[in-house]
Amino acid sequence: MKITFIGTGTMGCTTRCNTSILVDDILFDIGMGTVKQIERLKVYTKSIKYLVISHFHADHFLDIPNLLIGRGIRKETENYKLTIIGPTGLRKKTIDLMNFTHSDGDYHKYDNIEEKYNIEFIELNNAEQYCTNDFKITALSLKHGECLPINGYVLEKGDKKISYACDTSFCDNYYKMCNISDYMFSDVTGVKTTEMHIGLDDYKELYAKYPNCKFYAIHRADYDTNGIDSVKFPNDGDILEI
Repeated sequence: MKITFIGTGTMGCTTRCNTSILVDDILFDIGMGTVKQIERLKVYTKSIKYLVISHFHADHFLDIPNLLIGRGIRKETENYKLTIIGPTGLRKKTIDLMNFTHSDGDYHKYDNIEEKYNIEFIELNNAEQYCTNDFKITALSLKHGECLPINGYVLEKGDKKISYACDTSFCDNYYKMCNISDYMFSDVTGVKTTEMHIGLDDYKELYAKYPNCKFYAIHRADYDTNGIDSVKFPNDGDILEI
């Protein structure tokens, strides 16, 4: 698998873009600015066959209109189907967002959004899966303050399992992901853990409890990461081959 770190920052980060990672042709999250960052990194949207949404906060979801309309302008919709995977309510939230940004007063403009942009919506609840011949994705509900629904995901491809957990604080499903995964890409927003986010002080100790998992800190604010060997701190544009 080839993992490209499109963005590794939080909404308030001054040095990195909003968090998004591309695993082969699967893009996890698409907050504001993600599409331009993809183009800046010369990844190009036609290489994305699957879009996986964790939740509907702006820094994880807001750039869907730019992706869909850009695909249409470049005529990528003619030859490349896009499957969008996310929590319950995904289709309605996407249409609501498209209406808000581009309806021009016609609120039936996106009633046939699947045909218009050659897309398919897959809505997953806790423990539900989406499978292809190449991979399997399992959704696991996470804890992000009062935000509902919110999913983390375990991607199984080849002989590897990777987990994407962004945003979240600690919960049973989060520990389950650490236990079964070879790689964990996780919200580590600040130094201290809160009801909304995991903190670096706690995250850097997980390697001792889960020695078979490699830990990568994403969704990071601007804090000092020097002298910490148990966690990897990728930057925007970094590539990891596993």
